[in-house]
Amino acid sequence: MPVSSIIHIRQLNKYIDTQEQKVFVLCDSNSYKHCFHILQEHLPGSLIPIKVKTGESQKNLVTCTYIWEQLIKNKAQKDAVLINLGGGVISDIGGFSASTYKRGISYYNIPTTLLAMVDAAIGGKTGFNFGHLKNIIGIIQNPEKVVLHPGFLESLPERHIINGFAEMIKHALIDGQQQTNKILSVTNVRDYLTQTNIFENIRVKQKIVHRDLHEKDLRKILNLGHTIGHAIEYAALKNKKKILHGEAVAWGLIVMLRMSVAKLQFNQSKAEKIIDFIKKHYSKPAWLQLYRKDILAALIHDKKNTRLNINMVLLKDIGDARYNVVCTNDEIGKIWRSI
Repeated sequence: MPVSSIIHIRQLNKYIDTQEQKVFVLCDSNSYKHCFHILQEHLPGSLIPIKVKTGESQKNLVTCTYIWEQLIKNKAQKDAVLINLGGGVISDIGGFSASTYKRGISYYNIPTTLLAMVDAAIGGKTGFNFGHLKNIIGIIQNPEKVVLHPGFLESLPERHIINGFAEMIKHALIDGQQQTNKILSVTNVRDYLTQTNIFENIRVKQKIVHRDLHEKDLRKILNLGHTIGHAIEYAALKNKKKILHGEAVAWGLIVMLRMSVAKLQFNQSKAEKIIDFIKKHYSKPAWLQLYRKDILAALIHDKKNTRLNINMVLLKDIGDARYNVVCTNDEIGKIWRSI
């Protein structure tokens, strides 16, 4: 299945007919308040909202069950459409719920956060957390379209802008020196978020997903920084601490860069320049060292692992990511202490 094409929100009514189809809109309280009326302007007609609470804690089977119940209550048939209007949590649980309801109905992702625009809404990964483990249950099923409206970012708080920027840093490191240099020259993140720069960053992921939708090999490089990042998120969930996905990934990138120097001889001065840039934008949570054992223990559950090996994505150089690099807990622990 090819990667979903990206359209602007003003094109949406060419693909969805609200007169002929039942159209459901999954949103949280924030996206309903700030974005639903904008969607209604571009897609006139009857839209049935399905509202859930905000936050990562909603990414669970209970929420999926609620979505299915609402679809059944409103007699959604196979030709129904589910629009996921929100951030990554909404596209993850909405995509999973749509893909499993009656063995699959069409869904569209309309990301309203920077993180969702450049990452979560792209590529067809869906699912939810289970037992503190991040994205452990899910399937890959592409949306019909990914619908962009950069204007949604105007109402996004600064912390959530920085949250999504971590994935843009990751994409730049995967892509090559030119885009990395552009990223490292950024002083004001919000000013950098032009439609051109967002689309350029998205294309990095699109090209990779197009070649390897089901993450058999190449797509694994999109997990750069995520082995540690997901483990940090696990520790936060377990210990009732708050951290956003991009903040965890940013610190995962720092560990990854130090590990790349140790394992793949990545240039150390180049690594430290990138690390300094990341630290300017992402402060270290006070509890990070306190739960080091929980973070290291979570690594064994990473979805890239094989035969109980911890497989990380590291950089041989900027633009040269390597996947399935076996790293031990001792090696990672040593790097962790150094940060």
